[in-house]
Amino acid sequence: MTTILKKIALFCSFIIVCPLVLLTKTGDILKPDTFFNTFSCALSLIPGKIGSYIRVAYYMATIKKISPDVTISFGSFFSRRTAEIGRNVYIGAYCILGNVDIKDNVLIASRVSIPSGRYQHGDSSSFSDEMKGTKFDKVTVGRQTWIGEGAIVMCDVGDNCIIGSGSVVTRSIPNNTVAVGNPTRPIKERKNKLNER
Repeated sequence: MTTILKKIALFCSFIIVCPLVLLTKTGDILKPDTFFNTFSCALSLIPGKIGSYIRVAYYMATIKKISPDVTISFGSFFSRRTAEIGRNVYIGAYCILGNVDIKDNVLIASRVSIPSGRYQHGDSSSFSDEMKGTKFDKVTVGRQTWIGEGAIVMCDVGDNCIIGSGSVVTRSIPNNTVAVGNPTRPIKERKNKLNER
């Protein structure tokens, strides 16, 4: 019964966002991502479960891939349409996600930023040439990983990891690792729960 109600809520949400999706697609002809960025920010301000359903419905039609069972909390949005989100992902409040590939069963706490890699603002010595050196890397967060409150993730994180609150990930984190700090450093290995299934 709950699954049917969720499907109905998602369908109703898609009807609500349909005009925004059409505007986004039309706007791509003029200037790509202008409407997408505007609507992403605006829809992030709708509270509660209804807001999450509306955001998921909009992103199902506008980003590369997202599962219908994802939760996107208040104030959170995607800044890049190349984002890919797996099944059963929870995204806390006030998160900003760029060019990401978030695998299944990931928990992301509030105020987490996952920008499009470390070089999306280019080289600081090239202010005269706007956007010179800009690079939008894909940042992958592996299956069954938890990312703590206020973390900034600029490099890949493996499967079955925990990233501590307030951590800044500046280099890749291997599978089954607990990592904390700024910059993040591994402090312990986790039991590999993924192989037990």
